[in-house]
Amino acid sequence: MTIQRRDILSGFLFTSPWFIGFFLFFFYPLSQSIRLAFSNITDITEFRMAWTGFDNFANAFARDIQFFPLLLDSVGNMLANTPIVVVFSLFIAILLNREIRGKGLFRVAFLLPVLLGTGIVMQTIRGNYGVVDISSQMGSASTGPGGAELGEIGINHYLVTLIGPVAAGYLQAVLRKVSEILWMSGIQIILLLGSLQTIPTPYYEAALCDGASEWEKFWKVTLPLTMPTILLVTVYTVIDSFTSADNGVIRYITGVSFANFNLAYGSALSWMYFLLVGIVILAVFAIMRRRVFYMGEK
Repeated sequence: MTIQRRDILSGFLFTSPWFIGFFLFFFYPLSQSIRLAFSNITDITEFRMAWTGFDNFANAFARDIQFFPLLLDSVGNMLANTPIVVVFSLFIAILLNREIRGKGLFRVAFLLPVLLGTGIVMQTIRGNYGVVDISSQMGSASTGPGGAELGEIGINHYLVTLIGPVAAGYLQAVLRKVSEILWMSGIQIILLLGSLQTIPTPYYEAALCDGASEWEKFWKVTLPLTMPTILLVTVYTVIDSFTSADNGVIRYITGVSFANFNLAYGSALSWMYFLLVGIVILAVFAIMRRRVFYMGEK
């Protein structure tokens, strides 16, 4: 066997557990979900379905007044958050890659939101609110017992009084966005940090001998060699934004499917949302493909 065929065989060997698990546990539910999207349940006890064609998809376009506004809001949040998360993660990874004291402690601090982001811990954090309520001071109805969640950066009542409720509202929005970016960047920082540590040191030494500044070394060495990981981080951030527990589309589809028990329509919405995410990811690959450089390529 040639080396290439041996590598291909090793790849199939390492991915075989995933394929076995997919066909054992996911293939049948996935096929039933596709069938359900084009049908309507006639007997829930025996789970009988009647074929309706594209009626569920037509209802999403013609009758549902909530799905597409939520979809546009989800896409807007993704477009706004993804570049900020990627740039911020690369910046923090470059700082952590330097020789600083307590580097391991900083890595744990940035990864901690990822560990808390799943499970009952995060639900408990998001279920407790702070004491700042800017909206009530601005004369509007408050949506909760506090203006900032415990997981967010809040501002004090005295600062609200000092700068006024309008300025405090903008400041709270900025702080909320900062805390959101911090909570979303843990995995990305770790991936980029690992990529930075694989760059050979002689590359930087050669650039230094040629008189390159730190800025030039970043653009000529660091950025090109980390572009494959930046592509990975971008795709991960896009998927993470679309599948977040705070995503309005996810909550709406869950409510339609299980709260209203309209499984057929919920399945159709899910597949529409899945296709949109796939189109966005393909667009990301098409845009960034020419910028990605892999070491060892001819």
